[in-house]
Amino acid sequence: MKTPLVFAARLRFVGVLAVLALLLTAWPAAAAPAASSILDDEAFRADVNAGLERLYKMDFAGAEGVFAQIDQRYPGHPAGPFLKALVPWWNILLDPENPSHDAQFMEAMDQVVARSEQRLRKNPKDLDGLFFKTGAFAFRARVHTYRDRWMKAAQDGRRALSNLKELHRRQPQNDDLYFGLGLFDYLVDAVPREHRFLGVFARMFARGDRQRGLAELERAATRGRFVQAEARFALYQVHYIFEKNPDKALENLAWLRQRYPTNALFQLEEGKVYANQGRWAESAVLLQQVAELQVEGQSGYSGALAEKALYWLARGEMAGRRFDGALEYLDRLDHLAAERNYNAYFQAAGRLRRGMSYDALGRRQDALRCYREVLSMGRGAGDDVRDRARELLEKPFSG
Repeated sequence: MKTPLVFAARLRFVGVLAVLALLLTAWPAAAAPAASSILDDEAFRADVNAGLERLYKMDFAGAEGVFAQIDQRYPGHPAGPFLKALVPWWNILLDPENPSHDAQFMEAMDQVVARSEQRLRKNPKDLDGLFFKTGAFAFRARVHTYRDRWMKAAQDGRRALSNLKELHRRQPQNDDLYFGLGLFDYLVDAVPREHRFLGVFARMFARGDRQRGLAELERAATRGRFVQAEARFALYQVHYIFEKNPDKALENLAWLRQRYPTNALFQLEEGKVYANQGRWAESAVLLQQVAELQVEGQSGYSGALAEKALYWLARGEMAGRRFDGALEYLDRLDHLAAERNYNAYFQAAGRLRRGMSYDALGRRQDALRCYREVLSMGRGAGDDVRDRARELLEKPFSG
């Protein structure tokens, strides 16, 4: 049986399938000379890069300020709401199970589509309209996957892919576009092999190619101008979840961590990989920092990320048979989870581990209570966690 974290990571990454052409920050290189585009504006590109640097460094207030200025400078342009939506988007990334940022984000994407279509009605070849409309469809698809709206995700994913191919036809040498193309080629080929229930959605798209997708993602990561960070993170996920190559995964995380050492998500992921390799000491250094910086209120170090860090710290204590130490971390996890108004995966996984620790300490009745609580949490707990709880109701965990 897959461990809870691996299972959860797979499900979240499977959500990318419907995005396919997820551009996120895939700003094209300069448009063809005959086209007039905001993307040709050196000042615009410099401001975007400045905002993105702040975003990846978890300076959300700073990024929001830069993007708001861009929106004021170019009134009515789809770039404004697209960029401003990146801050709520990152809040979604930091806690994908929390829908509280969805409405703000989806409203911004709808505004991007409306502004883009207005431009395209005036000029069907308008590059800006095509580009930002593509990005909006891709983003909307990603959110739909988080909420299990698979048909809507597939529909928006198809729209994004169609537009992406048109952009690539017009700019075949644009290395940044290979990020979206690479995601499409890899995921449409790889995901249905491991998650057959998604095969019906994959058939809605052209055939992908796993190896070509990897090569395209590598091209975007090494030669892209604006998507290197996104391509590196995608390569990390691909190598870690599907290719089962932790060394390559860590290689891409090392690039991200060196460039963005204050990015909480990249830090957590590195700690997670070390933990899965049994490198508990290295993992603990990173995960302790995530938990501590959350307490200090550091930007980007959310309660959801701290829960995951505490979960893995507890796993490390359990691996060393320090079950009392594991319970201390799980107490902190429960304290954070109590602030939610919805059941989350790591809340349930932590409760499962609490029960296992009680079992190992000979506290069977406390353990049984935890397993029953897991089963009462509903879908948010995850099938793998509930299945394990049912097993442990019948047979105690021995450690």
